[in-house]
Amino acid sequence: MELYDAIFYRKSIRNYSNKQIKIPLMESVKDICSNITYLNKDLNIKAHVIDRGHLIHFLMGKGCKVKAPHYIVVTSNKGNDYLQNIGFAIENVVLKLTTLGLATCWLECNLKREDILEFVELEEIESDDEDYEKKLEYPVAIIAFGYPEKSESLFRPLNGEPDRERVKHISKNLDRKWIKILNAVRVAPSIKNCQPWMFYGEENIINIYEEKQKKAIENMSKISMGIALKHFDIACKKFDIKVKYAKKKHKNKMSKEYFISIVDVDNEYTQLT
Repeated sequence: MELYDAIFYRKSIRNYSNKQIKIPLMESVKDICSNITYLNKDLNIKAHVIDRGHLIHFLMGKGCKVKAPHYIVVTSNKGNDYLQNIGFAIENVVLKLTTLGLATCWLECNLKREDILEFVELEEIESDDEDYEKKLEYPVAIIAFGYPEKSESLFRPLNGEPDRERVKHISKNLDRKWIKILNAVRVAPSIKNCQPWMFYGEENIINIYEEKQKKAIENMSKISMGIALKHFDIACKKFDIKVKYAKKKHKNKMSKEYFISIVDVDNEYTQLT
């Protein structure tokens, strides 16, 4: 299964079997987690595999809504767009785990930095470092993974219509060539299925905005924006559409916050020539 296919097959699994993943497969998961990429190179995003799930159960307490045999704890420093970059980087991990036949679920994280120091290796930063606060890593999100309970299917049926907005409701002024790309975006997971993304076309550029959310889900909404952008990126690679990402000087729209712009590289080149 390719990553593009995994976008449509994957669904969030909340009920897990206690069955442990065998060592060779766990090594593949760890290899995937050690090779993540994201847009802001000033960030330090890491995906830490926690094969002893009971550690997370204990630390999160009643906040652990999904009991799985294994987890990935995502840490990062708090740089520009760090939440969106986490979504972008870790959704790639989630989809790769899907191709391995593993169930996954994005979870909110209520852990503090000091909670994970005994079993997660974070970089040591001298307290007198002038960039101490910028470099300090924190747990930001958690991915549950393993095998689903027997009563729950691993994949979404392809003939079923997901509970998502239509492409026409998440985009304006876009060329028809982007419909197949946005079909991959519209099935992206989001906190409380809020689907906060909106795509606006402008010559060879698409500007992405986020619908502002309530304070309680604000951070996870921004992670959701990065997840959607990763789906967009994977679909562009599938259909050989070359794009690049850039931050432009755009004002926020009413109830919407500017996130990032997507430049259609081929169309940009045509205009220049």
